[in-house]
Amino acid sequence: MSRITWILGNWKQNHRPPAAEACAKGVAEGLTEALREPHPSAGEVRVGIAPPYLSLAAARPFTRPGHGTWLLAQDVAAQDEGAFTGEVGPRMLGDAGVEGAIVGHSERRAYYGEDDAAVAAKLRSALGGGLVCVLCVGERLEARDAGEHESTVISQLSAAFSDVSPDALDERLVIAYEPVWAIGTGRTASPQQASDMHRTIRAWMRERFGSAGVDRSILYGGSVKPSNAAELVAVGDVDGFLVGGASLDPDSFLAIVRAAATTARPPEAG
Repeated sequence: MSRITWILGNWKQNHRPPAAEACAKGVAEGLTEALREPHPSAGEVRVGIAPPYLSLAAARPFTRPGHGTWLLAQDVAAQDEGAFTGEVGPRMLGDAGVEGAIVGHSERRAYYGEDDAAVAAKLRSALGGGLVCVLCVGERLEARDAGEHESTVISQLSAAFSDVSPDALDERLVIAYEPVWAIGTGRTASPQQASDMHRTIRAWMRERFGSAGVDRSILYGGSVKPSNAAELVAVGDVDGFLVGGASLDPDSFLAIVRAAATTARPPEAG
């Protein structure tokens, strides 16, 4: 199976319904042109947006998986339903027209105390509920400076997949490598740093799951902009992006989509 190129916009706590409608409409209207001449090495290209819960309904009319923009949530509950105040489960998201969810984002881990066990439970919940699941992993600056970046990410992967069967792995599982020190800071991992970590992740997935783990799409996230998207893709092993601030403007986001879709990338290592 060829890896899918995903470009996903995480709007975080931005865009109330009127702004969400305008942004989603702008992405939808410009998507055909952005994907007009994809490079063959990009394979299948999928584009998605993740508005805040309140704005999902406003964005929904402008999303259409398979033929346009996919609609994702920024989080999902670890359980489907029950006495869990404030939580939204996978079937509820599905009822709202949502096709996927982000789990384990560094801001959820840092600001809301989500530990590895919570992330693992949300991963199982999303996959079990039929959603596309974007699992985020990444190291803090102190781990990078101490040379512990690979062991940190591998530890996060090990915990997240501790109770996941190879049978559960299909194209709905996407991994996003987001070095915490590059999120919203203006700093970006160098193309080589990103590529090296993506190779480490893919090697671990191969060792853990065999052939079922090799073809998972691995995205890069961390101050992705139109100016650096192409060079990140060109170095190899980067299957697309999880975009933060630059996804709030349709023109900026579509420029990243175009770069990811049209940039030639090295042959897959397998």
